[in-house]
Amino acid sequence: MVQVPEIDGTFIEVETLVEETHLGDALADVRQVLTDLGIDQADLTRGLYTDAVRAHRESQ
Repeated sequence: MVQVPEIDGTFIEVETLVEETHLGDALADVRQVLTDLGIDQADLTRGLYTDAVRAHRESQ
């Protein structure tokens, strides 16, 4: 979990290491962790917070 001064919000990355043949189960597990943390689908992004920081710094 990380908070970055340049951008609003708190960011969390949930990762797992799994063989490709178990990818579906792993994704289900990650989704369950997010649900258990109260993180809604609408809160998710594929964007990188580091990209958001870079964009913010370039706009200054």
